[in-house]
Order: sequence, then structure tokens, then C-alpha cells
Amino acid sequence: MEELVREVFKEPMCDNCAGRTVGNLLSGFDNKQRGNVLRTYAALLLDSGEKLDLDPSNFHGMKFRNIKLESKQQKCKLCKNFFSEKINELSKSISKKLDKIEFNTFLVGSVPSHEMLNDEEKLQERLGIEFSETIKSEMNRELGKAIEKITGKHFDLKIPDVTIVVDNNTDTTRLQLRSVYISGGYQKLARGIPQTKWTCRNCNGKGCTVCGGEGKLYKTSVQEIIDKPLLKAAGSKESALHAAGREDIDARNLGFRPFVVELIKPEKRKLDLKKLEKEINKSKKVKVKGLKLVGDGRPLIIKLKSDRYEKTYFIDIEFEKDVDKKLLKLVKGLVKIPILQKTPTRVEHRRAKLTRKRLVKGISYVVSGKRRVKFTIRSEAGLYIKELINGDGGKTQPNISDMIKNKVKSLQLDVLKIHS
Repeated sequence: MEELVREVFKEPMCDNCAGRTVGNLLSGFDNKQRGNVLRTYAALLLDSGEKLDLDPSNFHGMKFRNIKLESKQQKCKLCKNFFSEKINELSKSISKKLDKIEFNTFLVGSVPSHEMLNDEEKLQERLGIEFSETIKSEMNRELGKAIEKITGKHFDLKIPDVTIVVDNNTDTTRLQLRSVYISGGYQKLARGIPQTKWTCRNCNGKGCTVCGGEGKLYKTSVQEIIDKPLLKAAGSKESALHAAGREDIDARNLGFRPFVVELIKPEKRKLDLKKLEKEINKSKKVKVKGLKLVGDGRPLIIKLKSDRYEKTYFIDIEFEKDVDKKLLKLVKGLVKIPILQKTPTRVEHRRAKLTRKRLVKGISYVVSGKRRVKFTIRSEAGLYIKELINGDGGKTQPNISDMIKNKVKSLQLDVLKIHS
């Protein structure tokens, strides 16, 4: 231990930085207390007549009986008085920033300056790291304790509402606000709107002649209708909609599709979801149900994206010529055979070119006119229903159009149910 104090106090060193060299010794002490013990031990050695080459500033204000030691107070060589001076000022400044934000838990992440890290490395090279703690670790802990005391909020290592990042290289502090996740189910009751906002690729959202100055290709979307009141209530400016699949723009979804809305950088976390659900449901285009807050929505999002949901569709089809009812009976045989689908023409610009094998689980129909048939089809997840009907130029085999020897003139599609 004598050799350790010889090395530690060769240069000006505060109690925290000195104590951190033995931070993994003795429970029930903080580093400041450990450092004070080491400093007192070094002072005893000096006063007993030991010849130690130590910086006198380390003993400023201490009274010796047997020696005279002139000293001036100096900044800690390692932390530059971060622990004795800056931490108080910094914690107050951060707490003021947090006043504007609604949160219960927080985490501190510190970035020591390059100079601090270099000096720490040099000291560790002389002393070893067997019993030491890093300056970064102590900064996080002590700053967290100071903020906890001022705000009354709790330090949380797992899923904090706010992460405070303190950069000592730039003397800046930034707040990272954890997203608020809200799960539920939605219906799309109108055709002609996409699930998510389609930013205009020509202008990247700035507004141009292609998008009519809107910055987007459709006036609204399921996402925008759902998140408008949510963003306002949470004080957030950005969102992301994560859903269990999507319906085509020209299709309705009459079943409730599971989704999670992610509100990014929210200033408020306490939301009246019953009230917000009613507000969203004033829309004639989209309805939601079962809104609830999800602590960490990421596992649920992964589940939504990976789970495979069977779906039941209703399709109202007009064919180009009168329907042959004898041939129409053949379509019920689709439930017995695999459907082979090459990537449809309409999505091949954004999907890998593959051949997929899918199953029809059930099919029924009602003839509603000479050229009109209404189908109800239950299918395995991933089956392209439009292509099952029109064949997509032979890319889907077998298909209804080929089976009844009649091309599709038009169709309207609804998702009736998404089976959990």
C-alpha cells in the first residue's frame, strides 16, 4: 500500500480519483472515502519522517506535527475537479432540462475527455488494474446520484425513460428519450389510402410538382390518422407504425390488424388512451381498439413481424364474360393443392424474386350476376390473393382465372379477418 500511495500522490489527485485506484476494496465506502483514507495514510508517512516524492498540493490544509510542508491547492490531474466542482453544476443544469420532460427513470452515460482517459491509462500502467474502477463508471454513478437527489427520479440500467449523455470533450449534454410504444388493432374502412406515409421520392418530402407540393404521394394514411392525436398528446414530432403485415392501398381491412405505434422522442409519457382512442375513432377511414402502453415495444414488434397470420378475404369480382358455373365449381379444388407463386409483377421492384408455395385453407363463393362472383377465401400467410384470382400473366399457378377460362375485369378486396 505504501508503494501505491507513492504513485497515486506524485501528482495532484482528488479523493475520488485516488480512491478509485482501490475502488474494488472494502464495501460500505465510496471512492471519496477510500481516497481520503489513502491521503491520510500518505500524510502519516510524511509526518513520521518517510522521504516520499509526493506533490505537496495533495496535503493542502492538513496540519503536520513534525514537518513543514508548504502547498497550494491545485486541480486534480486526472478529473480536472469534475467530482469536487463540476458535478454539482452539471447535475443542476441537467435537472433543469429534465423539468420539461415527463419521465420516471433515467440512465447516465458519460464520455470522459481524451486527456482524462490518457492520464487514467498512465496511472493504471504504474499501478495495475486489479483493484481499480474506471473514471467513466464513477462519473456515471456519481452524476446519477446527484440527479436522483435533485429530481426524485430513479436510476435504471435496463429500460430508462431518459438516457443522459455527458460529453466532457465538447462540454455538451444531450438527452435521449426512450420511445413510447402503444399497441392495438386497426381497421381500414376506406380504399385508396396506404398503411404508412408515402414520402415523395422525387423531392424527398420537400414538395414538388410530382406530389403537388404535399411532399407525399397520398393525402393521408392509416399511420397519420392513428398517430396525429397521439403525437400531440405525447409532445412528439415523429412516429413509426409497426404492423402484422399490410393490406393493399385499394383494399379495406375490416378485421383488426395488430400494430404498435412508436412515438419517438416523447416529452410526455402519461397518456389517456381511452380518450385518444375515441378521438382517433372520429375518423371515417380508420378505427382502432385495445390501445395500451407497452413498456419496451421492441420484442412485440419483432413478434408482429415474425408471426404468420392466416387471413380471410372477401373479393367481389367482375369477369370479362359470362361465368361458366360448371367450371366455377372447380375452384373449390384449390384447397387440396399447393399454390406456386412467383413474385408478383406489382411488387417485384421491392421484393426478392422467389417462387413461394402457399395453401388455400378454405374457399366459397356466391354468384351475384352473369359476370359477377363474390368469393370468401381463407389462406395461409403470404398468399397473394389478387394473383390467385387473376394469375398475374401465369406467375401464379393454379389460378381462378385460368380454371374458369375467364379473365378478370375488375375486383374489390376486403380483409375480413386476421386470425391470431
